[in-house]
Amino acid sequence: MEINRNELRKNARKQLKGNWLWVIGLLIIPGIINLLLEYVTNYIWTGSFNTDNLFLVSWWRGLGWSIFTIITSLIATMIAWGVQYATLAFRDTGEKPNIFKAMFFSFTNGYFSKTFLTSLLTTLFTFFWGLLLIIPGIIKRFSYAMAPYIMKDMIDSKHEMTVTEAISESRKVMKGNKTTLFIIWLTFNIWYFIICLAGIIIAFLSLKPFSKPMLADIAFQALFAFLIAIILIAIINFLLSLYLQPYYRQTVANFYRTLVGDKYLKKEEN
Repeated sequence: MEINRNELRKNARKQLKGNWLWVIGLLIIPGIINLLLEYVTNYIWTGSFNTDNLFLVSWWRGLGWSIFTIITSLIATMIAWGVQYATLAFRDTGEKPNIFKAMFFSFTNGYFSKTFLTSLLTTLFTFFWGLLLIIPGIIKRFSYAMAPYIMKDMIDSKHEMTVTEAISESRKVMKGNKTTLFIIWLTFNIWYFIICLAGIIIAFLSLKPFSKPMLADIAFQALFAFLIAIILIAIINFLLSLYLQPYYRQTVANFYRTLVGDKYLKKEEN
């Protein structure tokens, strides 16, 4: 099926017009919650907000940290799927529940168990493929990318699905379409690379040559220039993500609906 990427982005912009506060909230608040979960887990088990001293703690604290990290990762994945559910619902109906209800969409009745098991398997499958080589892991990530949207449609249509059904269906619909989704992803994320590259080049150009340079002076100047560059790159990329990430998410929701239509929304015949 021929998919017009420009049309997908155009429709996404139309849908987001006047709704940016809501979609940005769906980006920032889950991010804050995930960071808090990470910091709390680190502090409880290592006494620090980072894991620099993890190798110094006792084995049982290290084990506790590992278990809690897995749990918080699962919660983060569930929230991410909930945001995708809310995004697809917004794309289809224009419905905008409050941000907390939207982000915990996957925890609601009828969604939790199926989302938990399928998202867990999706993560494991992608991880194990990634262990083989980086490229197979990336390919499988795009192959499984439609699983959350298919899952939502199947649940909404009261389809009695198996744990792996949404994953299998995602592989089917993405056959021959992974490149299209990759190009969509690339057109959004390449801007981060461009900004990083520009920042590094500017940092290099900012280094002033000395007539008789001393090694210590050059090292300090280079360190200062790159520190400023890193801070500026981080700030610019963060601000850019407030626009690009919701825009990308909405574009992918349009990609999905264009790709499958109402195939998985059809009620099962008794």
